Amino acid sequence: MPLVEKRGFPGSAAAERNARAGLAGKLGFEAVAGAAPSASSLFTLDRMDVGALEPAPIQPDWILEGTPQAKCKQLAGMSDRRGNVCHWSCTAGRFRWHYHLDECVMFLEGRVEILDRNGTAYVGEPGVSLFFPAGTVAEWHVPDYIRKIAFNHNPVPAPLRLVTRAADKARTLLGRLRG
Repeated sequence: MPLVEKRGFPGSAAAERNARAGLAGKLGFEAVAGAAPSASSLFTLDRMDVGALEPAPIQPDWILEGTPQAKCKQLAGMSDRRGNVCHWSCTAGRFRWHYHLDECVMFLEGRVEILDRNGTAYVGEPGVSLFFPAGTVAEWHVPDYIRKIAFNHNPVPAPLRLVTRAADKARTLLGRLRG
């Protein structure tokens, strides 16, 4: 069974376009040539275009070895304004990354070796996902190049979690009462 299946009804025009669309097709997205979201658009549409990545320098005091060159493009912001989705790449080097947000990544290209504070080693390569909790630090060693998509979220502080859970429950109950 494949890890990723093409979307669209078998034999449909969408399925045929997706079959020819490479990674976008494998992920179930259909490209809309020249389409720009209108003011009434509900969804955010963007591409993971390596050419659109912009310089995003790593803080100099985080760099341990080499001259890693990071690039990034924010693809979307979260509706609660507490997170975003970013397309990120970096060239060879070794650095310590300080996570101020929860970050879940999916590696798309290249390879990275990551060490946590306990000495546990992780290997990031295409198809591997990894979660970094806010407040942690990881040592990254990029032998050549790495590219990822990152889902970042600023977690609700512990004392406020009960309040947000209560508000969510109240909103759910009100929704049920309204039908």
